Amino acid sequence: MDNPERKDKLTATLPEKLKEKARRIPAYLKRPLLAAVSITCVDALVLLLISGTSWRATLVLVLLLEGGLGLLAGAGVGLSSTPSISKVGETALGTAPWSREAERNSERVGLKWMLGSCLLIGIGFGVSLL
Repeated sequence: MDNPERKDKLTATLPEKLKEKARRIPAYLKRPLLAAVSITCVDALVLLLISGTSWRATLVLVLLLEGGLGLLAGAGVGLSSTPSISKVGETALGTAPWSREAERNSERVGLKWMLGSCLLIGIGFGVSLL
């Protein structure tokens, strides 16, 4: 019942698939990481100019708030193209009907929002340790 040629073919490509996925991770994290670092730098600069002495504690709170809002936005973007939400939008607003490709795209965009937000929260925790 087991085909040995098929098993050999599947196991031979497994390391190649893992290498390909390992190469995709830095490319996928580049934009969320750049966004999180730039948001942190802008927030720190603005808080340093405005408050002067006690900017670190405020920066932590701002980063956690922005991270939480980003997580909510990412979830909203990811859920916006589900079949049920698309049907509501189609009937109420006259938008385009649901498509699998639109759902995949919104999930990718939502995941990037969530990754950037998690990085913001992580940076906030890191700043709070200083």
